[in-house]
Amino acid sequence: MAQYADIIEIIAPSEAVSGGRVDITVRVKNTYSAPIGVRVEAALDYGVSPQPGVIFPTDWANIDAQAVWPFSGYFYMPSQKVTVRAKSFWYGADGGWYADDEMAKTVNLGSSGQPIISDFRIADFIKV
Repeated sequence: MAQYADIIEIIAPSEAVSGGRVDITVRVKNTYSAPIGVRVEAALDYGVSPQPGVIFPTDWANIDAQAVWPFSGYFYMPSQKVTVRAKSFWYGADGGWYADDEMAKTVNLGSSGQPIISDFRIADFIKV
């Protein structure tokens, strides 16, 4: 359980095609009794190092007490399933960011749905 910046959920598709853009939203609740600064970051865990990050155009916000804020971002799907590992941070009165909560969600590799060459067959032909 988070101290102040509780990750409520990660909204992402269950599968995506290799190379496709994957949009995600990390919803964070300020559980403190006053407005605070909250920041998010997320990394893609699929066996490479360093782990690539999710791009959040806006990665922090001042959130009112007990309010939920959606942080929207994206990444490009690698050629295998990936686990999105999100983290939240809160901003302290001393000017530092403090790690608070973590959550993970898996996005499986899907098919593009486009036919491959082996799917085509000649059904009939006439010699002219």
